[in-house]
Amino acid sequence: MANLNNGEIRDSYNLLATIENIITKEVKTIEGNRFHLDKLVPENIVKVYSSKMRDAQYFTTNLSKTFYESSVISLVASFEKIVFAKYKTSYGEIKNVVGTHVPKTLDFYKSREKFVNGEMDKLHSILALIEGQVDDVLLDKLKKIKDQRDYLAHGKRFGVAPAINMKLSEIAETLDRIITEIEK
Repeated sequence: MANLNNGEIRDSYNLLATIENIITKEVKTIEGNRFHLDKLVPENIVKVYSSKMRDAQYFTTNLSKTFYESSVISLVASFEKIVFAKYKTSYGEIKNVVGTHVPKTLDFYKSREKFVNGEMDKLHSILALIEGQVDDVLLDKLKKIKDQRDYLAHGKRFGVAPAINMKLSEIAETLDRIITEIEK
């Protein structure tokens, strides 16, 4: 089980881990009895995938795969929500400090505003911001998770899927460690 400090990441992970546990148990039951699938699926597809074991296996494989992919997207969405909230808070603090303590000569003021008003609204911007500030191994894991999320969230239109062999617990722990590093 993942050891997570951030409450929001922990809650998201715990919900997803529970669903994963249910799916794993149900898939094992289906492997022994394909008709068990009919108790789980919506009424409109009862007997569609349970008629042959091969169809039931196809369905459960896709169910597990779809769950994992959705979980990656969900965990990263929770992470982004937290990180961007922290960025906006620190951005506001920086803007206040600069606005209060820096002379407002016209030319410098324009440059100052460009610096202070930098908008970070994409995860790759956050990666650039924390590069060199967190452990390289941890940052590399985050980059892999981001690439996987991008591939999944944008319709898998980027060619070959990035190689990622992380369990949900490892993904959650990586995201949680990044948040911990940001909060230091």
